[in-house]
Amino acid sequence: MFSVVKSGMDTALQELSIISNNISNANSTGFKKSSVAFSELFNGSSAEGVKSSLVGKGVHADDTRRSDAQGSLKEMGGALDTAVVGNGYFMTQRADQIGYSVTRNGGFSLDAEGFLQTQDGAFVLGTSAVDGEFVDVGQDPTALQRIQIPITANEDPLSNISVENDGNIFAAFGKTGDQPIATISLSIFSNPNGLRQLGSGAYAPTNDAGKVFLGKPTAPGFGNLASGFIEGSNVDITNEMTNMIRAQQQFSGAAKIMQANSDMIEKLTR
Repeated sequence: MFSVVKSGMDTALQELSIISNNISNANSTGFKKSSVAFSELFNGSSAEGVKSSLVGKGVHADDTRRSDAQGSLKEMGGALDTAVVGNGYFMTQRADQIGYSVTRNGGFSLDAEGFLQTQDGAFVLGTSAVDGEFVDVGQDPTALQRIQIPITANEDPLSNISVENDGNIFAAFGKTGDQPIATISLSIFSNPNGLRQLGSGAYAPTNDAGKVFLGKPTAPGFGNLASGFIEGSNVDITNEMTNMIRAQQQFSGAAKIMQANSDMIEKLTR
């Protein structure tokens, strides 16, 4: 009896922790909400072999799953603010990082040297234009480069910059016309729930995430980019508050049962 009630309290606490994290990140750019599934424990029986007459041994919290549903688009108006509409993650790399990370947070800016960076200072990866022509993204993550606008290599100041819905970046210096600079790459994974959360909307690829596929926005299977927008959180506060009330009631009910069981044992042992 005690173990059954305790398992109910434990799972309620786990659900409350996940819900609290969702609510606290409701306004975080590119945040994806998580949920947890529960399964009933049976002594010596598999899920396929459980009969309706068997008495359960408690409840177990399965792996936490992340929702990849599209978040709402927030209009920012910045030339480098970019949101992914559909499938795909931006690919980024910190200054001291080997490999890459991925994110849906497209609040980009330029540093003093013209590198395209995320809000936490990671470099955005893609392919640089060659001889005024955009280059195919390919399928090798190690071949991607940190996107840099050549502001230090031009005598004229940067007068215009734009990001197209297919990821192509154009820039103009002084009175010159727009010229191709680079293409932002996107990645999709066979099991995106296998990505390891790093914080600030960034994720690290793992073996559980499966195979990675690279492509440019608007390519088959990939989403497109919305310039001037960023993707908000996909958390629905109303649903999360409803789930929190249910989890709190579950914990409170289990605690009352445990207290009643304790009182009953105390009376029997007097």
